[in-house]
Amino acid sequence: MSIVLVALVNRHGELLLRMRDEQSAVRANRWSLIGGACGSGESPKQAAIRLTREQTGLAPDPAGLRLAWRGSIPDPLVQTFLYAARIPAATADITTDAIPGALARRGEYVVQFVPGPEVQSGRAFSPASGFVVGPFLDSRLYRELAEGLDLDELA
Repeated sequence: MSIVLVALVNRHGELLLRMRDEQSAVRANRWSLIGGACGSGESPKQAAIRLTREQTGLAPDPAGLRLAWRGSIPDPLVQTFLYAARIPAATADITTDAIPGALARRGEYVVQFVPGPEVQSGRAFSPASGFVVGPFLDSRLYRELAEGLDLDELA
């Protein structure tokens, strides 16, 4: 089995996170990146696009979706693909359930863009997202996406 995680970064350098609610049978009250399992016959990139649409209603540009990391995540040992893209969106652009005064929710998830420096402050992450989010935020790719620059062109 392979899983895919998707790091969506907006023009403010905010990272899109989701949190399962307290009724979830799987990883309740844990934050994570967009993600899930690859479907049968589906490439990791195709899964990244599908999962992003299903979980957020946003449609990342396939050409802008970049493989940021690939490897095995321990406990349980699973092949994982992290894709990243810059997206012209904010929390308000995510189609959510109409519950006045509530946090932005899409089904069983709270979804929101979080400023980069605040992503790891006080949040409990799912194991896979917790394994990759710190290194991603420290990466050149995150800085490139957050600043809207192509650092290879500037070199």
